[in-house]
Amino acid sequence: MSKKSNLESATSSTSKGPSESTPLITKGNPPEDNGSEKVSGLSVRQATLLVAGEMAGSGVLALPRALVKTGWIGVPIIVLMAAMAAFSGKRLGDCWSIIEGRDPEMRSRKRNPYAIIADQALGKTWSAAVSLAIIVSLFGAAVVYLLLAAQIIEEVFLSLVPTVSFCIWYLIVAGAMTPLMLFGTPKDFSFIGVVAFFSTFIACILYIIQMINDSKPFVFRWGIHGFQDFFLAFGTIMFAFGGASTFPTIQNDMVDKKKFSKSVHYSFLAILALYLPIAIAGYTVYGESVAPNVAGSLSATPLTLVGNIFMSIHLLSAFIIIINPVCQEMEELYNIPRESIGYRMLVRVSIMAAIMFLGESVPRFYTILALVGGTTIALLTFVLPSYCYLSLTNQPPQQGQPAVEAEGWMKLICWEIIVMGVLGGAAATFSAISAIFSTSQATPCYLK
Repeated sequence: MSKKSNLESATSSTSKGPSESTPLITKGNPPEDNGSEKVSGLSVRQATLLVAGEMAGSGVLALPRALVKTGWIGVPIIVLMAAMAAFSGKRLGDCWSIIEGRDPEMRSRKRNPYAIIADQALGKTWSAAVSLAIIVSLFGAAVVYLLLAAQIIEEVFLSLVPTVSFCIWYLIVAGAMTPLMLFGTPKDFSFIGVVAFFSTFIACILYIIQMINDSKPFVFRWGIHGFQDFFLAFGTIMFAFGGASTFPTIQNDMVDKKKFSKSVHYSFLAILALYLPIAIAGYTVYGESVAPNVAGSLSATPLTLVGNIFMSIHLLSAFIIIINPVCQEMEELYNIPRESIGYRMLVRVSIMAAIMFLGESVPRFYTILALVGGTTIALLTFVLPSYCYLSLTNQPPQQGQPAVEAEGWMKLICWEIIVMGVLGGAAATFSAISAIFSTSQATPCYLK
């Protein structure tokens, strides 16, 4: 005990600014600027933009096709899934607040906060499972984002360089993004959240204007789809709201982590404001013919061209946000110090090499999207947040600390989301696997 006290005393007396072991938040109220030392970290607005910017792109492009497979019932499903994901995100924030309240040493920046939450709530096995699930889900999402970006960039430059194939564009895009992977944590690239969100916002406005221009006299062109198509779309909708993997990492970089729930609330309202108009307009205007990437259904006009440029900017910005937790997880796995720039670069370049290989092997984004949505994202976004929260609130209080209890209605909603996440995720996973093995696969780029 004395050794710990001496260490804390030495740290507070010698450090000139916040470091990995410096508490970002004093017990009780958030830190105040006393004029001598400023605490670095994300504000509520910055965290909101990071959360919204990270999720918005894939949903904007994929949800119109998802409505084709669900019909108009997909609209309330989108709203419901947004509410469930936002509720789960807030519970993750509550989990970290509970852990910080019980252990002051947790009030410092951590590379793998979601795994720590699982460890404290469910044990070491679940902690390892969460780390693996985060790596798989965010890795898969990163591949999807780069595939979408390469597809859109190919359309943008088609008239200028028609001989450059999609596979080559994917390599070019991935190579260009590699240096930006070297940012340490979200606080080092908070500006990317602004770029990611507002580029999506502008692209959505331009897309909607073009959809209005493309609209024709009403004809009935909506078909009926079966179980497999419905739950493929369900997995896509899950993917569209599957940002919880990055939530603890973003929260961990906030100045006042207790305000993370506000960031989640604002970000999901912003995301719904983007998702619903695009999804409804795309389904209404193009019907059954809408492409898996709705940008491919828009008429080739200058309006579409500018919209595609802004959407590409979003996808590349969001890629940096979602790949960062994967990089930090791998660095934690190999015990690489933060100050070891060489080893950090080696790990992150290796991750990008794996992203390049998978994208070149499976150059069809929607199969990856549906499968990831029904498996790891269902687990991380819709099952574990509520389960971890219920487990932490059921744990007996430690000596000298007040008990943390969840209200009855809160427990009921948690269990409902857990059940829906398990059943919906299982059905979406089954449908995605069936679709993958029942249809012809795209030839890998390196075999063409």
